[in-house]
Amino acid sequence: MAPQKHDALAFRLAETLRLLHAGERPTRLQLAERFAVNERTIYRDLNRLGDVVEAGADGTYQLAIHHRSNLSPADLHTFAKTSGVEQLFPTTDRRSWLDLLGSNNSSFLVRDSHFEVSRPDSLAFRQLSQAIEQKRCCSLTYTGKSRRIEPYRLVHNKGIWYLAATESSKLKSFALGRITDLRIQDQTFEAAPLIYAQIEDDDDIWFGQDRIDVRVHVSASNAHYFLRRNVLPHQRVIEQRDDGQLLLACVVSHHNQLLPIVRYWIPHIRILEPAWLQQKLRDELTDYLD
Repeated sequence: MAPQKHDALAFRLAETLRLLHAGERPTRLQLAERFAVNERTIYRDLNRLGDVVEAGADGTYQLAIHHRSNLSPADLHTFAKTSGVEQLFPTTDRRSWLDLLGSNNSSFLVRDSHFEVSRPDSLAFRQLSQAIEQKRCCSLTYTGKSRRIEPYRLVHNKGIWYLAATESSKLKSFALGRITDLRIQDQTFEAAPLIYAQIEDDDDIWFGQDRIDVRVHVSASNAHYFLRRNVLPHQRVIEQRDDGQLLLACVVSHHNQLLPIVRYWIPHIRILEPAWLQQKLRDELTDYLD
């Protein structure tokens, strides 16, 4: 009987610490209900934890300040999801985020230099965030032209921040670093669900209305690069042949969304359809060589 009591005590203490590390602030009653024991038992458990925990004036308990991280695992998870690096880590459970927050993080090294040299302007970033939340129209200057836009999302794409906004009801992208004379207007707008869907669905910032369906052949020697991640916009595998060659499909809104990628992978990639897009690539390469 004693080992069972000891196991129950160890479980309660470990689970209590896990909850506190996750940023939760339970009361003695909540812990008693969670573990199906009386409050007196919980009181003794908390005393066993000593100065690791501290009681608040409202009857809740939390980690003592010298044991507390400024960020909870939930905070880190939210930031990872917002910044687009959630997929970088193998799991998203609390234990993984606690490991990442640990004092010894020499196990991790992430290299990515694909960012703008200048950070986004903090004032403009904050103003646009508020305008998006409040659905307020904005005026700005972009490429030397005064514009009136309706802001929908701040989008980080390939190291550059863009504003996804409608201008004259047409969805466009505006690089934050090129926006000047930003003014938030008092007038509000009614956001269109279809615009949100278009922004979420497109994995790039080419928000064109037209879509070009493309078929691409990839050589066997480089097929693994296209299998481990999506190199092409909206990439999907149509066929993986026995000799290792790949037939891929992708969807683009503009030819310049694809052609620079294809040029990078020459001679291991070839556009099969549409024929006019392959011919355009051929003409561009011929002009360059001439």
